[in-house]
Amino acid sequence: MRTLARIATASLFLGAISAAQPVNLSGNWQLNVARSRWGNVNKPVSVVLVIEHQEPKLSYHGSVLYANEDQRDFGFSGAIDGKPYPMSRSFGDGLITLKRVNDRTIESTFRTHDGNYIETARTTVSRDGQTMQRELKLVSPEGTRKWTEIYDRR
Repeated sequence: MRTLARIATASLFLGAISAAQPVNLSGNWQLNVARSRWGNVNKPVSVVLVIEHQEPKLSYHGSVLYANEDQRDFGFSGAIDGKPYPMSRSFGDGLITLKRVNDRTIESTFRTHDGNYIETARTTVSRDGQTMQRELKLVSPEGTRKWTEIYDRR
């Protein structure tokens, strides 16, 4: 009986440890334009994203396409560790910090060097690891914009 109790306790402990492991974001992701909510921002035609993730290291590259515009490529290389990393955005160069909220959620803050643009994002991956949701807010001299992007793993 004691052996059974020890096995059950060990199983619960190991299950709790493995449940706390951060989700691996590595893979190919495609924006689901129809499921995303665009608020007061220009809706892209498509976004393709390739992520390489080895906790805490994170790097990604991708491309975004808007109607009547050329394709725009983007990328990042850094870590989910709360430290600032250089990054370029369409609205300027600056620094981004990423921190883990829980095993499926990351928060990031990007600020341009001049402080005129601040973009915050909360990125959450579904329990099955097949959907990623990004809730974004951009504060700029033009005002505040909010939107939600939904990505499907390919």
